[in-house]
Amino acid sequence: MKNLLWIMLVTFLMGCTLAPQKLKVMPQLSFESLQGVRVPIELVIEDNRTEDSILGYRNAKKEGAISFDGSLVSALGESIQEALLKQGIKMHKGPEPMVRLSIEVEKLNYSTPDKNWVSHIVMQGEILLTVSRADASFKKRFSGNKSQDVATAPSVEFNENYMNALLSELVNKAMNDREVINFLK
Repeated sequence: MKNLLWIMLVTFLMGCTLAPQKLKVMPQLSFESLQGVRVPIELVIEDNRTEDSILGYRNAKKEGAISFDGSLVSALGESIQEALLKQGIKMHKGPEPMVRLSIEVEKLNYSTPDKNWVSHIVMQGEILLTVSRADASFKKRFSGNKSQDVATAPSVEFNENYMNALLSELVNKAMNDREVINFLK
């Protein structure tokens, strides 16, 4: 009987730990405002976060690391390039690009404030967009925050959708910004 209680206690405690998660980066991007841009663009994506392999942890005790399934830079770059190509924008890579579009991920993190119970999640993101052409350049910072009350620690599907919604919001806001569009045209 004692052994059965110990086994039940250990099983219960194991169920309380949070498993790591790997999230796929798949933002939904749409750059209709860029129709009519005729200059070839070289796209550069950089991840300037200090901990570039981890998005955050599933609780404040730093249990259950949340990381990316693959490279954040590659997945984000592929999504942005696909959205640019849909608008008829030519992509160019080489020593003399007509326009260089650089997106630097300055902040992208996931956190939960309470150490004892996951009841609230917060995600923050910030990107720096730089457009360079000949001797001129333009820089603009875009940031966003999302927070939500939750009943339990979110599943991988929930966190994936949540992260991709924030990335979609940031990149769409940046690429459809009137100042950015005017500089590109």
